[in-house]
Amino acid sequence: MSFLRSSRGRWYFLAALWMVVITLGIGGFIQQAHDAGQPRSIWDTLYLTLQLATLDYDGSQGPMNWRLQIGRFVVPVMAASTVLQTASVVFADEFNRWRIGRSSGHSIVAGLGDVGRRLARALADSGERVVAIDADPARVAAVKHSDDRIAALVGDPTDAVTLKRVRVDRARRIVIAVGDDSSNVAAASAAARAAGSRRKALRCAVQLSDVELASLLRAADLDAAGGVRLSYFSLYERAARALLSEHPPFACQPGRPLVIGLGQFGRSLVVALGQQWAHLHPGEVLRPTLVDANAAGRWAELVLRHPALEEVCRPSLIDLDLEAPSSAGLAAFAGMLATDPPNWVAVVVDDERLALANAVFLHQRLARGSVPIVVRMGSAAGLGALLDPASGSEQAFPGVTVFPFLDRTCTLESVDGGIREQLAEAVHEDYLAMLAPGSAAGGLQRPWGDLDDDQRDLSRRRVDGIVGDLAVIGCELQPLRRWGAVDLLLTDPEVQQLAQREHQRWFDDRAAAGWTHGDVRDNAARRNPLLVGWDDLPAGARESNLEAVRALQPLLARAGFEAVRR
Repeated sequence: MSFLRSSRGRWYFLAALWMVVITLGIGGFIQQAHDAGQPRSIWDTLYLTLQLATLDYDGSQGPMNWRLQIGRFVVPVMAASTVLQTASVVFADEFNRWRIGRSSGHSIVAGLGDVGRRLARALADSGERVVAIDADPARVAAVKHSDDRIAALVGDPTDAVTLKRVRVDRARRIVIAVGDDSSNVAAASAAARAAGSRRKALRCAVQLSDVELASLLRAADLDAAGGVRLSYFSLYERAARALLSEHPPFACQPGRPLVIGLGQFGRSLVVALGQQWAHLHPGEVLRPTLVDANAAGRWAELVLRHPALEEVCRPSLIDLDLEAPSSAGLAAFAGMLATDPPNWVAVVVDDERLALANAVFLHQRLARGSVPIVVRMGSAAGLGALLDPASGSEQAFPGVTVFPFLDRTCTLESVDGGIREQLAEAVHEDYLAMLAPGSAAGGLQRPWGDLDDDQRDLSRRRVDGIVGDLAVIGCELQPLRRWGAVDLLLTDPEVQQLAQREHQRWFDDRAAAGWTHGDVRDNAARRNPLLVGWDDLPAGARESNLEAVRALQPLLARAGFEAVRR
């Protein structure tokens, strides 16, 4: 009976029951006239049925048969239900305001666009009581009609008075995804004013489209204090890491990736590609092809912000406006496909129609099915469903897969994990990216969202170890400002100290899980020959630990952080 949860479903149910009552009434009065031997016109029958339905029938027309007996007892219940349902519609707004006014320990979502609506549903799915606000009445009405778990209210999320109406002072958290970055920051400022002084800090997660700005402001999440604990998240940065972990770009050699579209997502993807390549192939140069209406300008901006990109990448830049292509741009693009075709493609333009059209075009021009083509779509539904294997399109477009941007990024973990949870996810994604091509799925070889909590704890403990180890040598984590601008140089004693601490952490973790030392590794018996002290480790194992410490800064950079001296 899940359809009864919606107002429309209840109306349909009541209408069906009224039809049953009317049918019983008509049949009962026809039988009554037949039993009494007094023919009755259809109009008299309808009139008596209306009397029954309006509780005005006194039973004086003859004996009551079973149909009329059922009808006269059901009608009062139906009438009361109809009155209550009508009252719930008439006073819905008042009841909604009353429910919101009594909220406590709830989660507030400011903004009901694509991102805010999905985050509100994710919070409701996790069992949270959710209150949502948006200035657009149509968005609020759509949420009310589609999900009655969410109490939605029309109001300006940047107005402190509106935020007080949704009881931000008693809320557990507020997630802000109003619109552009300035509006989101304004809403966060209003939330801080409306929250006032609290014993427990309000967790305020703010979406920022500008990846670099989000990275700079994330220091607030590391040193949170006061009545409001601010954290900033960028869907583009998270999506770039998720895309590379799900669709490894460097399974084939040499690496010749093609990225079409250098918006916020595309630029984040290029930085992530460069960082991953630098880790997998140190000293080698990546030669990607970047296509955008202003590819040269976008690349110059990226290099200015991340100087290391220029050392790692030597891109071929093609200025091509996909909506209004020039002859020169088309010629350069066609020439690249003919002379130096890519072996991995990501089409990440914002316009889904353009993304799909270009993916199909590339599928036709490149070797059929041999080049992975990843297409950015808002979700797996909509246009993305055209490439879903269930639709039968898999044979028509082999090798073309959808990356559902909103499905992968609008999750509870995006806004609720904090910096350490984000780092833990990044550590796992880095692990996936380092797997050998063709590694069997299963165990930890799965996306972060598919892991259970115990499996995620392995990465969380790794992050806790990193933070603690850095503190020992007088360092701390900071958001990465400019990749390649400054690099922390660890001394040999510091590398040795961190490697020993990491091995001891691993030793304690394995011992707590029931593992013991054995001359030969045996997963079933939980025996491992490396389960010994640092001094007893084989030389190769010690060197592997030392190399892991030397690779710490690149790992942190891929997650958007860097270690700095205090």
